[in-house]
Amino acid sequence: METRVSSMTSNEPRSYGWESFAARAESFLQRTQEQALQGLNPGGVYQAIWCRDASYILKDWFLSGNIHGALQQIFLIWSHQISPSKEKLVYGRGSPEMKFLSEVTNAEKEKEFEGALPTTIYQAGFSEVYGQNPDIDSTALMISTTSWILARALRSDKNDRLLVGDQSVRQSTTAAPKSTDYVSTLLYEVGITDPAKVVEYVVPRMSKAIDYLASRDKDKDGLLEQNHNEDWMDTVLRAGKIVYSQACWLLALNDFSILLQRLGRDSDASRLIQLSEKTISAVEQKLWSESDSCYVDIQETHHIGGPYRTLTQDVSFYLVAISQNTANDGLVSEVQSKKEPPHELKRIKQNLHSRAIATLESMRTRLRKEKWPLVTEVELKATGPWILKPYQYHNQTFWPWTTGIEMLARSRFDLVEQCDTLLFKLASEGHPHIHAFYEWVNPLTGQGEGAFPFRTGITAIRIAIADIFSKIKK
Repeated sequence: METRVSSMTSNEPRSYGWESFAARAESFLQRTQEQALQGLNPGGVYQAIWCRDASYILKDWFLSGNIHGALQQIFLIWSHQISPSKEKLVYGRGSPEMKFLSEVTNAEKEKEFEGALPTTIYQAGFSEVYGQNPDIDSTALMISTTSWILARALRSDKNDRLLVGDQSVRQSTTAAPKSTDYVSTLLYEVGITDPAKVVEYVVPRMSKAIDYLASRDKDKDGLLEQNHNEDWMDTVLRAGKIVYSQACWLLALNDFSILLQRLGRDSDASRLIQLSEKTISAVEQKLWSESDSCYVDIQETHHIGGPYRTLTQDVSFYLVAISQNTANDGLVSEVQSKKEPPHELKRIKQNLHSRAIATLESMRTRLRKEKWPLVTEVELKATGPWILKPYQYHNQTFWPWTTGIEMLARSRFDLVEQCDTLLFKLASEGHPHIHAFYEWVNPLTGQGEGAFPFRTGITAIRIAIADIFSKIKK
């Protein structure tokens, strides 16, 4: 991420509030660079590839200059997209409906899951879907990150084009490796690290993944439904219309539409934009709670986690998703920017800012313990398959990963001091390492727990910092 850091020169104007943040952030980037680039697995005891976590790690790799490595791993991950009779796939380990026992999928189940990505890729020929169905966020976040990276990797002169399938695609400005490293050169020549060839391989697969995710809107109201443990909080037993999962879906739609726009596929991009507008309208109509002054999940009546109206830190991800098109990361869909939104959506978007501020304030007052930001508001009444004690794992703990997302959300709405406060917690020394290196932290003891070093948390914070630095530069 040196390019982002070096852009902060003394000749550029800085607001007083961001100056304190920038100094702390630059130090954090320097201290975490080595850990961020060590592997695609989440780190510590987790040695397999988790698709949702890989989406953050790959984005950080790209921002840090490891472009060929990111493209190679994108190719690998999409090669494990679920399809009938492709590779061994187990599912159900996180599902109470399946008594938390894994089963090997049959051809019928694989057809039902077709288009989704697995939760975990263990090795060649063996993957896992953790819940009863593929989790929404693993597939959606990989669509988002893949599209985000490829849209930037394909930047070039508009007249420099080549054909991919039946579509005209801009030739990447990334030159073939001139290294004597035989493997790197070979990977480029076969297309695994050539952006245009990666586009040719993954775009049809991402289109199929979009179709799978759209099918999860069972009642056609614009919101995707999930069953227990089919998101990143794999012990909390959320089931229903979950705010966080809608945010992942929106990011997939937004970033993929931008990539399709760059490929000249305006009609396909327009379809995704229409889906995103329908989702935003549905979230605003159904998941906004006036009495709670924040967005809350609609849990199915059969859900066994809870309590019912629990506020979770990951609702901040929705604030990131709705501010994505106004953020300063350099690419916005031309299709979307030229289109006049329907009257109802226009009215809804006028309310988004005030609702975002209200949600962040509710989080600040309700999701804090001894000044620690917590991942869940109250003690969970039921968890599984891991029975959690209070202040353990997802049960009222401090997660650097989601705190990085909250920091990004607050930055999008210019809450400077609060961003600085969160980064202070993340960058503070723990026992014996900075808190951001741990999977989660017990807020009573300040003791880091879980996997160490947890690369997902580190990279999520680094991505947030890169986004904020871009904002400061502008």
